[in-house]
Amino acid sequence: MRLGVVRYASLALAAVAFATVASVAADQPDQKSHENRGTVPARAVAPGQLKKFHVTAFEGKIAPSTLRVQRGDRVQITFISKDGAYTIKFPDFEINAKLSEEKPAVVELTPTQEGTFEFRCSKSVSFSRWKNNGKLVVN
Repeated sequence: MRLGVVRYASLALAAVAFATVASVAADQPDQKSHENRGTVPARAVAPGQLKKFHVTAFEGKIAPSTLRVQRGDRVQITFISKDGAYTIKFPDFEINAKLSEEKPAVVELTPTQEGTFEFRCSKSVSFSRWKNNGKLVVN
């Protein structure tokens, strides 16, 4: 009889231990979902969030020349010069800014319409004027 009680108690303890382990494991995120945190594709990000870009002006060129955002996103573009003074113009947003090697220009806007909007990055050197166009593509 004593052996039956010991077996019963052992089985009861094993069942409680198994239930506890199962409960704790259910509360923990699995390893795959933990690894994928922070790798959300850009198109899955909620509209209206701040999108930051850095555009570099050098030798009369700009890179990158195409920026893509979603309608309603707040956009912040920091223009940096590697070789002198430039003028940035976004005609559709009535934005004009100047930048130099010492002072970058930060442009902020929120496009409310879909489309392609041109921006210009110009540099005056003596009698010649370099101008490269970039575009902001709004989906």
